[in-house]
Amino acid sequence: MLKNIILEIIADKKQRNIEPTHALFKEVFDRATIESIAADDIRNGLNELFINCEIEVGDTLNDKWIRIL
Repeated sequence: MLKNIILEIIADKKQRNIEPTHALFKEVFDRATIESIAADDIRNGLNELFINCEIEVGDTLNDKWIRIL
């Protein structure tokens, strides 16, 4: 579910020619909250994706970026 949200954000940014195309944590968190996913489930899901090497995460000035591997 979270992986699909990240892919949707990235696809939307690519379609609208917004750079950089990676998803921000806040964007993922907001979309997941709209889909009624609890905050703990969002964080645990992202941690699980990171541990399984399915996503890459890095720092921005004010947030974290997320990219599918």
